[in-house]
Parts: sequence; C-alpha cells; structure tokens
Amino acid sequence: MTATVVLVTLLLAPATSGAAPASPACETWARGSTAAPAVVQDWFARSTDQRVRVCPQPATTGAESAAPLYFGAGSVTRRGAVCSYLSHGLTLTGSGATARLQRYDRTDALVMALADADCPPPGAGAGPHAYVETYDVSAAAFVAIMRLWSAACGTSAAAATCERRPATLGSDRMRAATVTRIVRIPGSLVRRRYALFIEAPQPPAGGAARYVVYVDKHVRGPYQISAFAETN
Repeated sequence: MTATVVLVTLLLAPATSGAAPASPACETWARGSTAAPAVVQDWFARSTDQRVRVCPQPATTGAESAAPLYFGAGSVTRRGAVCSYLSHGLTLTGSGATARLQRYDRTDALVMALADADCPPPGAGAGPHAYVETYDVSAAAFVAIMRLWSAACGTSAAAATCERRPATLGSDRMRAATVTRIVRIPGSLVRRRYALFIEAPQPPAGGAARYVVYVDKHVRGPYQISAFAETN
C-alpha cells in the first residue's frame, strides 16, 4: 500500500458525530526567532526548515489536553500563478532536557496557494488565495481544481454539481467553505481522481462541518465534480 493510499484511507475515515471542537490557535516560529521554544531552536539547528508551526490540541471530555502538533516548513517559492512550500509533521520525543523534535513521516505535503501578485504569507487568512495542503497534486492540477471549485454552483452550467451536494451544504455555506486539503486518489491512466477536503461554517453554534468533494479528470476532458460526502 503506497503512502498516498494510506493517507487517503485515514483521511476518509468517519469522524465522530457533531461539530468538531474549536482548536486553540496555532503559533508559528520563524528561523532566527530568539523567542522560539528551545526544542524549536534545536530543530532549526538540525534541519533546513524555515518555520515551525505548533498547534495545541483541545482536551477531550474528562481528559487532559492532547499533546500539541508540530509541523516543519520550507521556504516559499513561486512558479507562475502558484506559490508553494514543503511541509511535514514533527513529533516531540523525550522530556525535559532530552526533549527534541523529529520527523515522523518521510513524505512532504506540498502546500500551495493561488497568487495574483506577491505570495501570501503562510497561514494568512482564508479564501481563494489561502494555502492548501496537497498530496501528489501538480501545480497545473491545483490551479484547475481551485478554479473549478470557485465556480461550483456559481453558474447555470454547474446545476448538476449543485444537485449532488448534501442537503446540509446550502449555496451560502458552499460559497463560504474553505478548501483545506487536496489529495490525489490512485486511479487509472485515463482517469485521475482527487479528494477535496472542505470546511463549511456551521451557524449559529459556530464551528465548521467537514465534507469531501470528489473531482474526476478524464484524458482530454475537463475537471468535473463527481460526488460529495459528509465526514461528520
């Protein structure tokens, strides 16, 4: 089983019912920051990463807070209309004076964003120019998929797409949804398949509902949204 297959299997696993609890805000440390925690400064000394993002995890009911998540990231580069950087997960091992960060995966996510002018800073804002985590997705495919998504349900030609969406994902929520991840699903030589993971605002209680949007691309054919699925 390839790394991509394993990733898709994990990402498509059913989530617990109900809205996900809000996570505390992440914090990003840049290389050279004297205020960065010791474990982060140590990681910079042993790696070529330019940034480390730390994301605290909310506590589950009746339990202590989970260990924070760490992510390392490289420099932002631009190619045409796409800005990108490599990102990978880190894990904290040891404790006290022996604590240190290590990579726990061998593969990198290519985090991409559409840019009209200058590249947006990593982690800044949302919307059509926000960075999206991708796996096995080319820059050309990323541009085509993001343009397809921005036009979904926005024209009469997209009527069939709208009919396939879940009843809980109305037009307003769909327009406000944020694409967080795009994964290429292993397929055939004549058909490419992708899974878009989106988060749609869930008023009035707040939080976000998560969905998967499937996109197909046949040889010499356009990118098309083929199905939707709820993940929580």
